[in-house]
Formats: sequence, C-alpha cells, structure tokens
Amino acid sequence: MTDQDLVHALRSTRIQPSDAYARLYDAYGEELYRECWVSLRDTDMAHTVLRDTFIVARAHIDRLSDSARLREWLIAIARAECARHPVAARASASALAAPANQMAATPSSGEYAEQFNGESALCRRPPCLRLRVLSGVTGPDLSGYRAHIAERANAFDRCGFPLPPSMKRPDTLSSRLVPGLILAACALLILVLVVYVCVRTTPATMPWPIDPIVTMSG
Repeated sequence: MTDQDLVHALRSTRIQPSDAYARLYDAYGEELYRECWVSLRDTDMAHTVLRDTFIVARAHIDRLSDSARLREWLIAIARAECARHPVAARASASALAAPANQMAATPSSGEYAEQFNGESALCRRPPCLRLRVLSGVTGPDLSGYRAHIAERANAFDRCGFPLPPSMKRPDTLSSRLVPGLILAACALLILVLVVYVCVRTTPATMPWPIDPIVTMSG
C-alpha cells in the first residue's frame, strides 16, 4: 500500500477507523515504535506514545498537504509526543527542531531495524503490540481519551508538521483571563465616553431654568 493510499484511508469517512489504523500500523507501526523506544528507553511508555501518535495522525491528517511526506510527518508526530515526557523532552524537542532536510535524512526502515536489533533485549517489541495499539485507538471506552490527545496536539507549522510542545504557549489561568480583561476594559472605556458625551450635550438641550425672583416680582 502506498503512502497516498494510507492518507486516503485515514481521511476517508467510508473506511472504518479500525481498518485505517490497521493499515497504518502494518506500514509504519514497527518503525514508529522503534522511534519511540529510542527516545524513551521504556517499553510501556513507548507503547503509549505510539498509540497517541496514531490518534494524532488520524485526527490531524488533513494538515498534511503532501502525502509523499507521510513517513516524515509520522516520525515528527512521534517525536513531538515523546517530547511530552520529561525523560525525552530535551532530546525529542531538539530532533523536532532539526531542519527539514535533516528530517528527511532519517535512516531507512532497514537501517533503523539493524540499529534497533543491536540494542539490548529490553528494546524489543512487546508481545501483542499491534493488538494493544489498535484496541487503544478504536476502543469505545477510550473515546474521551482520544479526544483529549487530539485536542492537545493542536500546534502545527505552515507545512502541517507538529511544533515541539516547548514552543506552544502554556494554557495558564492568566492566559485565559487576559483576553476577557481586555474586552472588559474596552467596554468600560466606551461606557465612559458615552456618559461624557451625554453630560456635555445635556445643558444645551434642556430649557433654561425659571428665575424665582423674576417670577415673584411679576
């Protein structure tokens, strides 16, 4: 299956998500898992990040403008998700910030497998990884989790590639309050201007007050 076919499967509403994810795993699951393990050096964490990578990929597949860069895009997502974990934040963020030509120079699948197989036995793919990942990205009981992961990964550059988490503006309480305070200040300023205009124009439009002395003498 070509990358163009995979992109179509991920975008299509006629293809079941489970089928699209299965095709994606068969094409890139092993390589992406190795990418996660090399960054995290932890089997369980690598499995979790691989699952999150699949969730982000399907949720944001429309951001990818060139299907020929699917592999490069998936690796960038995997690195971005790895960078959310403290043990790999610095290394993964540096890898994500690398120029596009350096990203494209990522070792081929065969070269990567040779390097991966040379690691210790701890880095080997856990049993039933495919089943665990696919059940995690399609299980109905994890729909809320998938929505959270997709929403969390919402920062992309102009080419549709994910930005490192360190480059995203933190969602703090102050960042949410400032826009509201600015609007409130603008509304208050408008109100003050309206009151000022009313006060300035009122004496000119009201009738002159009656002089009580003139009235009495008349």
